[in-house]
Amino acid sequence: MALGLNNKTANIGTPSATTQTIPHVTTAGSNLQMSLTIAMGNAVTVTGVTYNGVAMTLVDTNTATGLSTLIYLWKLASPSSGTNNIVITFSAAQYNPVSTYAISASGGAGVGNTIFDDTATSPNSTTLTVSTNSMIFGLLVAGNNTSHVITLDGSSRTLEYTHNINNYTSGALSATGLTSGSKTVSVSAGATLCGYYYEIKEFAATSTQGMLLMF
Repeated sequence: MALGLNNKTANIGTPSATTQTIPHVTTAGSNLQMSLTIAMGNAVTVTGVTYNGVAMTLVDTNTATGLSTLIYLWKLASPSSGTNNIVITFSAAQYNPVSTYAISASGGAGVGNTIFDDTATSPNSTTLTVSTNSMIFGLLVAGNNTSHVITLDGSSRTLEYTHNINNYTSGALSATGLTSGSKTVSVSAGATLCGYYYEIKEFAATSTQGMLLMF
């Protein structure tokens, strides 16, 4: 089954509490996978995330050292379909803005490779190795600048959002159906910045052709 975007939810909010609730729709489908990025200041930390009451799994935590910003990636296999709540729990009341971006995908195998590039210069370029028919999500955090460009596999992508978290952060998705191999990914802005990228993998059914069945 081909990998396809199911639904996407971008959100920016200041919880002023120890939890934050964000509605997200997952449409029914096969081999559903969900991923969530969180970008926020590092005064407090994220201690857990649930979707429809089910705990999501932490994949990555990265700190943009020159920007005092934390970037998280969480994932969940077989998320419940329908309109459900993402609930983020913080280590203490979060009085600063929190940027989130949730993706539900059908025909997915979950999160693949990830890479964080905290070189601080612009443009900031690196490579991410992906598998056949996957796609890439790229995120940048920059200082007081919104002239953001995210380039994934040679293509400058339309920004999905730009949020003010006391720095500015944006995200973008690559085309679907990427060929396997090393892909050049980059971010640019007129300020100190960092880039974070992750692969969303396609579900590959196991072939039984040519297998000998023993009874």
